[in-house]
Amino acid sequence: MRQKNISTIVLLAFALLAGCAKQGMPSGGPKDVAPPVQKRTTPENRTLAFDGKEFYIEFDEYVVLKDAENNILVSPPMKQKPEYKTKGRGIQVRINDTLQPNTTYVFQFKDAIADYNEGNLLPSLEYVFSTGSYIDSMTVSGRATDALTGEPREEAMSVWLLTAEQRQTLLRSMNDTSVKAPTPTYATRCDKHGAFSFNYIRPGEYYIVALADEDKNLQIGPSEAIGFADAPTASRPMTDTAATDTAHRTHKGPAPIGIRLFKPESEKQRITGSNFVAAGKVRITTQLPMTSPTIGSGTEPTIWRLNEHGDTLTLWTLREKCDSLQLTVSDPSGIQDTLRLRWRPKKSASTPAAQPNTKLNFSKLPYFDTLALLFTTPLASGQAADSAVTITTLKDSTVTVCTAYPDSTLMRARIDFAFKQGEKYAVTVDKGVFKNIHNQGNDSIRATIEVSKAEDYGNLRLLLAPDTASETAGSVIVELLDEKGTVVKRHKANIGDKVEFANLKPAKYKVRAIVDTDNDGEWTPGDFASQRQPEPSIYYPKTLDVRANWDFEERFIISN
Repeated sequence: MRQKNISTIVLLAFALLAGCAKQGMPSGGPKDVAPPVQKRTTPENRTLAFDGKEFYIEFDEYVVLKDAENNILVSPPMKQKPEYKTKGRGIQVRINDTLQPNTTYVFQFKDAIADYNEGNLLPSLEYVFSTGSYIDSMTVSGRATDALTGEPREEAMSVWLLTAEQRQTLLRSMNDTSVKAPTPTYATRCDKHGAFSFNYIRPGEYYIVALADEDKNLQIGPSEAIGFADAPTASRPMTDTAATDTAHRTHKGPAPIGIRLFKPESEKQRITGSNFVAAGKVRITTQLPMTSPTIGSGTEPTIWRLNEHGDTLTLWTLREKCDSLQLTVSDPSGIQDTLRLRWRPKKSASTPAAQPNTKLNFSKLPYFDTLALLFTTPLASGQAADSAVTITTLKDSTVTVCTAYPDSTLMRARIDFAFKQGEKYAVTVDKGVFKNIHNQGNDSIRATIEVSKAEDYGNLRLLLAPDTASETAGSVIVELLDEKGTVVKRHKANIGDKVEFANLKPAKYKVRAIVDTDNDGEWTPGDFASQRQPEPSIYYPKTLDVRANWDFEERFIISN
């Protein structure tokens, strides 16, 4: 009887094991996407009369530090940087600097802490202590955006608060190297939206400076993007909006102040590149546009052309195989240089395919434009252009022999023919009709050209209305931008004018107006040393969806 009971128990055990095996392994549950949660701090957050050399923040799980040097900000700044390390389930901070008396310190952890297993970032965390008997409880907040685009800049922007005395010292240091630039009273960093806030600061008025402090030295570099407020900003009382100690704060009073960021103009014009790009062909690039360059080449005859922006000059020698050259380059913009250049062709296992030296400027010709031949090397002057091009109307096979007229640059030849909207044409250019400065003939061309129609495009008219509140007046530069922010068209006008952008391809566009205060036809950035703000840039509030065969008329109020 006993043996039977034992057998029954064994069979039941095997049955249970088999049932368990059929169920499979546990799935492990949903993926952890929550950031670490702070459990406690030692000493406690917001400790008064702090006189220690370290503090510890513990979390509910193991954590890692992410780029602590850049993502942990201390305000007021410390000369000797703290040390950060993980310990257990937390972060230990070692203070190496001498703490100032009666001062509230804020450690901001911005995307510096993540959980160990999944890498979930803790967006923001503050640890605060005071070396005095109270915690400062005022705040200043704002948003720093690019002065021209109105969007946050890609690089990380530091933001400083300066007293009036510190601001004056900083401005003096810009023009006098014997004056040492001051360390800002408080420092923080913009988030990805350009927003910034200074919490736990003393009551008072502060000047705001935002800077792409790329070398992290709390100094203004000559090429670093910068923005500043003209007037001081008064601090306001803080109001906590979350039980946890994050940077989620509200404030009482007016809206946060806006800072317009700009890249300073280069101090000096200079040549940034000069080299042979092929035998007999030299390219010279400059930091700023040239205005009216003078080129000397000794006894070597040359011809040169300046690009549309004025910052690239291409030069050809009349001697095709020229491989060394001495040039003198001068320009009123600030260039006075002597260049010694030599052509050193790169050795290659295979010979690159020759590039055509002639091409048409369009495969589909806008009805309002001109068909032209484009040349990669200037033409020899004084050439006959008669009977250069044959055009066949595909609709009825009509053949017309046309003339092509080289323009003053000798890089382009306009084809004289009355193209009709909506028609297709076969264009033939015989080889060798035009000769360039090296006596090389043009390539032959056989191409089909389709001409667009007026109804393929939309038209936009803008009334530039003044803002009656600010009484804005004067010159403006009105720019039409595509969805990528590239300037498609631009007009110089006056406030009160009606500006027309005709023959627009169907697409979505934005409109930007630059108040051209110096009337130079270009957007002018600011200058911190002279406290000059960048020229105002105003965007039309709506994105315009231009459609084919539509006419738009909009009222654009210009206010700075």
